[in-house]
Amino acid sequence: MTYSVVWFKRDLRWHDHAALDEASRIGPVRCVYIVEPELWRQPDAALQHFEFIRESLHVLDTHLRTLGGSIEIHHGEVTEVLTRLWQAAPFSSMYSHEETGNSFTYQRDRQVAAWCKNRQVSWHELPQFGVVRRLKSRDLWKSAWEQHMACAIRGPESLTFWSRPSDTPSLMLTPPHLKHNPPLRQHGGRTLALSTLHSFL
Repeated sequence: MTYSVVWFKRDLRWHDHAALDEASRIGPVRCVYIVEPELWRQPDAALQHFEFIRESLHVLDTHLRTLGGSIEIHHGEVTEVLTRLWQAAPFSSMYSHEETGNSFTYQRDRQVAAWCKNRQVSWHELPQFGVVRRLKSRDLWKSAWEQHMACAIRGPESLTFWSRPSDTPSLMLTPPHLKHNPPLRQHGGRTLALSTLHSFL
């Protein structure tokens, strides 16, 4: 059975996830998060970021399980993980959000694009911020931003998963070198995020 990979990065939500919505309209989805060793070696990575993602993934996985699916957690560099998935069960499309990150994530995405091209996998990247890639002039940025912000926030109305979830959630192994996890840091998950939002309103 053919399916689409939905590659979650830092967009660990379901309520307004345009990439998940697009993929769900095509057919079965396989939700994947990848713990990238090299990403977590970057100077702007800290243990508090890792723990925030772990908490957000737990909330996301709990919700997806109520719908009959889950999010798979894989360890390794992205092209290595995609190769393993593709060799075990080939897929022809992948969906994700565009990521506004650092030099590492930019170069990594270029490698992923080359990997997809070599295997004829259609990679659909959906914008989620005001950044417009490959814009030759700032003159067009304002209209592009306004058009993007005027779009309705979309989330999947229903989901069909590629396979049934395992009985236990995937393990997320903490890179041993990560440090700095302050006790009063922000915690992950939709409920806490909404609570923080409403505290400002």
